[in-house]
Amino acid sequence: MKIMIWILLGLFVGACSTLWIMKQRAHWLASLEFQLNPPPVPASVLTAIRQAESRSYAQRSFLRRLMEEAQDVLVFASPQTAYKMNFSVGRYRIKASSIEAILPWAIAQRFVVLQDTSPTAFAHALAYFAEQPALNDWQAATYLEWLKQDHPLLADDSWSDIAVKPALVAKLYSGYMGAGGTWDDWREDLTPGPVAVERLRLK
Repeated sequence: MKIMIWILLGLFVGACSTLWIMKQRAHWLASLEFQLNPPPVPASVLTAIRQAESRSYAQRSFLRRLMEEAQDVLVFASPQTAYKMNFSVGRYRIKASSIEAILPWAIAQRFVVLQDTSPTAFAHALAYFAEQPALNDWQAATYLEWLKQDHPLLADDSWSDIAVKPALVAKLYSGYMGAGGTWDDWREDLTPGPVAVERLRLK
């Protein structure tokens, strides 16, 4: 009987703790005020990259997929922890650090307008936002726009021209995946990497 009482007490304390954490998170999210103005990245480009990412993760081992799902769950349980651990989450699997690195640029371009919200607070919420479809699309579009403007041979091209040239979409996708860590080489030409070509099914 005493064991049952302790079990019930433990469940009660656990439930109260969970409710308190959820209340605190709700207040934190409600305190964030911002306006998103996504860059004009065509839906077809976003769809192509989102599908490529989805196929890539679907082909990974069961353990890796399980880890990714656990990361997604952790975002809802503790966005700050997911941010600190720099997990890749959401439909496009973008790490918070990738968007945080270009956040000053995005603010200057007015792709995001922070209203009584500090850049630090917004950055901490990025992992959580990556699970929300509309905000997930904004993050991907903003990162792709930054990649486009950062590439000397693509900066002056219109998105409508890029969208109808799969090789150029693949080139941006190469950068989206990190350019293999060789950014200077990535900026030199318009040849997409083999992984981007394969994932976008261009061969």
